[in-house]
Amino acid sequence: MSPNLRLEDQYLPDSTPFVTTLVLYCLGFVNCPKASEMTRKAVNFLIEEMKPPGVWRYWTSRTNQQPTPDLDDTSCASFVLKKYHPHIDSNIGIVLSNRNDQGLFCTWIKDDHTAQNDVDSVVNANVLLYLGEREETKAVCDYLNHIVLNDQEQGSYWYYLDHLALYYMMSRAYFNGVPKLRDSQNAVINKLTLRQQKDGSFGNELYTALAVCTLLNFEYDDSTTLNPAIDYISNRQQKDGAWARVAFYTGPEAPIPHSFWFGSEELTTALCLEALARYRHSTADHEAIPKG
Repeated sequence: MSPNLRLEDQYLPDSTPFVTTLVLYCLGFVNCPKASEMTRKAVNFLIEEMKPPGVWRYWTSRTNQQPTPDLDDTSCASFVLKKYHPHIDSNIGIVLSNRNDQGLFCTWIKDDHTAQNDVDSVVNANVLLYLGEREETKAVCDYLNHIVLNDQEQGSYWYYLDHLALYYMMSRAYFNGVPKLRDSQNAVINKLTLRQQKDGSFGNELYTALAVCTLLNFEYDDSTTLNPAIDYISNRQQKDGAWARVAFYTGPEAPIPHSFWFGSEELTTALCLEALARYRHSTADHEAIPKG
């Protein structure tokens, strides 16, 4: 966590379940004993941080912060815990009750439904990942498809820094059983392929990993785009095995101006590992993938 977008100075360690949910999802594509042990510890950590009736706050009990529970943390944690916690879906009622008049999900879980709340497109994509395609999420599917098909990404999210966050979260939902988002498939693919830079990247290590995973989630397999991106990711790995710290999301709560940014080597590395593992599984050509 840093008051600097580049996370270069004045940064502090940040204790949150949110990054753990993202890393845990990425590790689901990595088959090795170390990943299995990290997964076990991460699952236990998320269960410890769960608050009745099955919700999560951004900051953990290890801090003095007590923010309002929110649907971003709650949905991401609930999804990755589905196969580990037999009663996690008991929180679906409270998630569904946190919608506005248009059927879209509000970010913060507040007792007073008349209180100020915001609607963030990336948060809605994460709720969709958890709840799946059902009658109650039809409005969210239509909303997200409308944003992408009409080039309205800018301003649709508050807590994230780039359209790639929206595309990645939407593609995760599609990959995990929300076929209605296929309506956005070609549009997202076209926007990403146009964005790729000459060095194969999509701006930096984090954004390139998000782009590769998004393309693979949307069943894209053109090696002329994927191979240079994978080469870029492989070549940017540092000597200690990690990838660089890059800001992924921001705060505080809307509409207060952004004043701090979040990212870490661990988060970038997890997403790069997902991209590499997913690509390795999708092709017989392993030459661009490091074996270590």
